[in-house]
Amino acid sequence: MPQQKYTISDLSERTGLSIHTLRFYEKEGLLRHVERTKTGRRIYGNASIGTLMGILCLKRAGIPLPQIKEFFDDTMRGPETLPHRLRMLEKAKAKLLAAREEIEHGLQMADFGIAGCHQAMEALAEGKNPDIAFPFLTREGVAAFPFMKDDEGRLVPDDPPDID
Repeated sequence: MPQQKYTISDLSERTGLSIHTLRFYEKEGLLRHVERTKTGRRIYGNASIGTLMGILCLKRAGIPLPQIKEFFDDTMRGPETLPHRLRMLEKAKAKLLAAREEIEHGLQMADFGIAGCHQAMEALAEGKNPDIAFPFLTREGVAAFPFMKDDEGRLVPDDPPDID
């Protein structure tokens, strides 16, 4: 199968990356094996698309560009670098898992607030005091906060206070 050739504009369109980004990746040594025409225009092959997809995947995994270059350099050195590449990926995954945990806690807080607002709105519609229905944020400030910090300093649900 003949090698497909792409201009920088073609590659930008196919990958969704800007021409500036493609040039930057080449300058930083991430995008390799770039050919040039007699007039100096860049010509890319199928391998360039594969490399760019690899860059995007590793970036999405939270690996910064200098480490992606290191990852690619290790790949070029051969299989003896697999343990190092594995450690890089495991470290990136650990950071992503920690970020997911923070997001889950944030979502828990948002759900708490949404449910409380619904309770307060229902109370208001029934002619009751919304601050009693949802005492989290009142005109006077925080009246009740049904969360406490765990051993790692994260907010976790506490037993809700009795409000009568």
